[in-house]
Amino acid sequence: MNIQFQKATISDASRLRQIRLAALKDAPYAYGAKYEVDKDKPISVWQESLENSNWFFASVDEEDIGLIGVEKAGADRISDCWIFGWWIAQPYRGQGVVKLMLDEIDKFCLKNNWLHQGLGVWPENQRAIAAYIKLGFVSGKELIPSRSIPDQMYQPMYRQLGQSS
Repeated sequence: MNIQFQKATISDASRLRQIRLAALKDAPYAYGAKYEVDKDKPISVWQESLENSNWFFASVDEEDIGLIGVEKAGADRISDCWIFGWWIAQPYRGQGVVKLMLDEIDKFCLKNNWLHQGLGVWPENQRAIAAYIKLGFVSGKELIPSRSIPDQMYQPMYRQLGQSS
């Protein structure tokens, strides 16, 4: 399987919208965002997301199969960067794509000197937690309140670049 990775640009707003909506529809339990809300957002919202964050597409034979975002973390994140919006299309799960996507993010993080990565996951999403642990992430000590869903807590996980994964 020959996977291509591409960093999204502002001109990719429609593509980002399409893949992100596919992710929200496929795995609504995994995200703070909701398909029913995001499907009606104007293209300017997607363009703004591309201006403020770094999104990467994964594709095979010009078919988009994955999406992942990373941005400089705020002080409250207790990391240099925050990984978010990670999604892989169902037919490609369990085939090592998750590791290839993280390798791509690692390259970007190293260029930006973001050596301490963080991400958040809902505590009940045990499959994702197991995958992140396998990639070298460790759970934070306490759950943190979600910014996107009031009264919901998420499990922070962290990984230091340069350590085995």
